[in-house]
Amino acid sequence: MPPRRGRPVDGAVRGPTSALTSFLAGLGVEAPNTNIYARREEPTDEAPPPPPPEDEEVARPGKRRRAISVDSDDLDDAPGGDDDSDEFTPAASGSVTPASVGAAPSILKAIGEMMECGECGRRFPVTQYTKEHPRKPRTWLCTPCCRPLGIDPYAKAKKPRGKAAAAPAKAKKDARNKIVHYEVTKGVPVLSQICIEIIGRFIEDVEALGEIGADRMDHVCKVISKSRRLTPETAKLFFSADRTELTMYDVTNLDHNAFVTLGLLCPNLESLNLQYCGQMMTDTLVHWAKQLRKLKHLELFGPFLVRKEGWIEFFKARGKELESLSITQSPRIDLETIEVLVKHCPNLRVLKLAEIGQMDSDFLAPLAKLNKLESLAISSPGTAISDDAVETLLTAVGKNLSSLDLGHNTELSDEILTSIAGCPKLTSLALAGVDLSDAGVGRYFQTLKSKKRPGLVHIDLEKGHDLAHEALTALIAHSGSTVCWLSLKGWRNVPADDVALLAGCPNLSYLDLGWCRHITDFTLKDILEGCPALKHVRVWGCNNLTDRVPRRRGVKVVGIETHAI
Repeated sequence: MPPRRGRPVDGAVRGPTSALTSFLAGLGVEAPNTNIYARREEPTDEAPPPPPPEDEEVARPGKRRRAISVDSDDLDDAPGGDDDSDEFTPAASGSVTPASVGAAPSILKAIGEMMECGECGRRFPVTQYTKEHPRKPRTWLCTPCCRPLGIDPYAKAKKPRGKAAAAPAKAKKDARNKIVHYEVTKGVPVLSQICIEIIGRFIEDVEALGEIGADRMDHVCKVISKSRRLTPETAKLFFSADRTELTMYDVTNLDHNAFVTLGLLCPNLESLNLQYCGQMMTDTLVHWAKQLRKLKHLELFGPFLVRKEGWIEFFKARGKELESLSITQSPRIDLETIEVLVKHCPNLRVLKLAEIGQMDSDFLAPLAKLNKLESLAISSPGTAISDDAVETLLTAVGKNLSSLDLGHNTELSDEILTSIAGCPKLTSLALAGVDLSDAGVGRYFQTLKSKKRPGLVHIDLEKGHDLAHEALTALIAHSGSTVCWLSLKGWRNVPADDVALLAGCPNLSYLDLGWCRHITDFTLKDILEGCPALKHVRVWGCNNLTDRVPRRRGVKVVGIETHAI
């Protein structure tokens, strides 16, 4: 039986075969005879064709088909491509073949897709080595057509150098520059700031601050309070007999003796503000009642160790001089303490009672006697206060109120809005965490507009989960021209188009839009363009915003989620 075509004859030398060749051979798929010498020696029964006339070209009788190559080295070759050893025969003038037509210019397709060769017209699969035709732009060559044109079909593409390489890098840099970053880069600090930082760093080695001015001294106090290095030793640097105002931002490390020293060394204090005064004792207020005879303004945050006896002693001794009192987180204050406060502090203009553990609706009845109040804050009580108690209090003291804070009173409802509307001088309103309806807040601002009341300057309606279209449009219609500070945090249902109306608030400088889920980049763009006084915007939880939010110099936008990824 004669050997099959394409197999080596007996005695011929066989070269190595790849695993793919062996696998396909087992399936009956055979490789072509690539030995050109063996092909020349093969006998043929066909007579050679007669020579063509000299004045006529010989037309190709048909396209020679080549056996499918199964050699792994030829996988990038076109299945129907000619062998490299075949001689090129020009087509007849009247025939139409792929070689005569060629491929139309086109972009290079993805690897694995089929394209037409720009030289021979045959279809071939695109690989990572596919080359462009040197004379026909935007046409591509199959592997067999590369070598006749002097192109290595398996050469790797050369990396561009010089200007060609710099162009993509510049494009990437330009793309990065389009991304909005709101982190403000500080410039070179001024000399005074550097000195203050050095003083704060070595505060334990400072013997006296000298005449650096009240503002600079307050800055130094902030620096060392931030790292909680305000100790009984360093605190003495801020005590002096000529001081009339003193603010200390973190006195966690100061004990009773340090507070007594404060009263001894600062007898002329008129305003005292102490934050995180957890070690203050009952005896501290007793000593201050004797030492601070000129005190008019007192703010304490966290005096939870002071018992009611200390408060009562202090109010009896210094109550007539007090004009402003702010107490936060003092669970020992009871109803008796409030009654003593009202009796001995008749000149109070500012009163803030926040997070008082024993406070309930009964505390509000005595406060109705403080008819000089201009600012009142009763927030986060231990027991929720009722609408009736608030209405009774506002009826008595509301005529002079310019600021009202009833935040985080969970039992209050729309009923208190009628009483609040009866406060004719109100410019600041805080109802954070109060369960109000959209229609109720809308009616409140409509009432203010109908009564021609002045617009509000400070509005805090945080966590108004049910507030939306009616509330916001009525708010803007009444207070849009005057509001400077506005918090809509938690207004999850407010439409983006309504929020965009804030662009008509020319004096707005602070805006909190946290968790307003519907606002977009375009909403914030309108606000930035329409609010010339805007300085600070908070957008935590607004997941429709992207890092393409437009920026404006001088406006700090905080909370874009994509900046934290």
